[in-house]
Amino acid sequence: MKKANLYLGTINRQSRIAASMLPFAPLLAAIALAACSTVSMPALDADTPPDWGATAIGEWPGEEWWDTFGSGELRGLMQRVQERNLSLENAERSLRQAQLALIDAGFDLYPTPVVNFNAGGTYSGAAPPGGAFQDGDSGSGSLALSLSYADILSKPYRFEVAEAAFESAAAQLAATRLNLLGTAASTYFRILYARDQIEAARLNLQNAEAIERITRARVEAGVLTPIDALQQQIAVQRQRNALAQLRQEEYAARAALALLVVEPVRNFDVQATTLDGLLTPSIAPGLPSELLIRRPDIVQAEMSLRRTRANVSIARNALLPGISLTASANTASSDLRKLTSDNSAAASLSASLVQNVFDFGRRGRARESARLAMDSSLASYRETVIRAFNDIEIALGNIELLDSLSKIALEDLKRAEESLRIAEVRYREGVIDYQRVLTAQDFLYSARNNVLSNKRAHLNAIVSLYQALGGGWRKNGR
Repeated sequence: MKKANLYLGTINRQSRIAASMLPFAPLLAAIALAACSTVSMPALDADTPPDWGATAIGEWPGEEWWDTFGSGELRGLMQRVQERNLSLENAERSLRQAQLALIDAGFDLYPTPVVNFNAGGTYSGAAPPGGAFQDGDSGSGSLALSLSYADILSKPYRFEVAEAAFESAAAQLAATRLNLLGTAASTYFRILYARDQIEAARLNLQNAEAIERITRARVEAGVLTPIDALQQQIAVQRQRNALAQLRQEEYAARAALALLVVEPVRNFDVQATTLDGLLTPSIAPGLPSELLIRRPDIVQAEMSLRRTRANVSIARNALLPGISLTASANTASSDLRKLTSDNSAAASLSASLVQNVFDFGRRGRARESARLAMDSSLASYRETVIRAFNDIEIALGNIELLDSLSKIALEDLKRAEESLRIAEVRYREGVIDYQRVLTAQDFLYSARNNVLSNKRAHLNAIVSLYQALGGGWRKNGR
């Protein structure tokens, strides 16, 4: 992001310099005429929720929003992603390319200078019959300076197209960064969740093995039938298979996170072993008033609309006469050494208007095509804005729901643990049958998984909200 802000600062300075060059006297009329074809940006009042602008979201997430989870290891991983991720480097290169194109468009706002310098020389010598050898030399040169300014009406709009492309590339870099960091955080949670599941599966296996020993003893005592022992052996093997599968899933999650930091999975690991060490930030409900400059995808859609709007103006200007200005000055001398003193000089200034009268309606069709493209960009922009508000409302709703479900899940886990403890005691005493123990055991397995699943879902919902809010990014770094 520091590179993006540096690029933006450079371009803003170049834009101001270019703009200061526009009010040349010969160009005022042409620029004023071009301004008549400007297409205004649309309002979005009908697409925003009634309570938009209340700014009730609480504090915006900072650019380093992952710090709210209280994990130093996660902070280090995020730093490595930003420094080493290859997709992020590609997005930075695209931004640099857009910057170069914008620089070119900025210089195109100026008249184009051309300097020509020509120099030549001759040498001759002769020796007449019986006479002395005679030689001679001569030189000539010319210097010409010219300024040309063509396609005057469309130059400001071509600069606007390049500027919008650069802003879009900056927003794309921010979007790529936000998506990668969100994926990294979710993958980190996935690893810890898998490790929690592995620990739960290990405890479940211990419980199943304990039940198997009790069952085998009672079969040997003739209290139960061998069928009961066989069924519990199946339950034990099922838990062993689940444990092996969870270990493979944890390895796959580590491989996914290793790819984000460009490391082979054999050399990559994380130290944390559980989700319990992570904080769950509290989120205040509400809709933010600054969303339109906080989400990279909205800014990208806005820049697409700006580009197509400028293209409409360019297509409209194509119906007007083409205006060109040319100024030149030159000097020449038959003696190169006297180019600046003993010479002939000339200067000229010319303007031209060129109007294409008949083109089979090509320019009219181009204008209509540009108008249709702008209408499509407007529809995409509105859709992106509506989606952004919907994303926030869904994320807030998910967080609120998971808050309540987490309390219920913890209460159910306590009940399931107590239920299995009572069932094991009463089974040893011969009060209840084996099926009751199996039922209590299944309830405990389900309750443990629900707690872990809810914790991971809660953390991911907060990451989704941070992404929906733009992850602390702001247009032009403001």
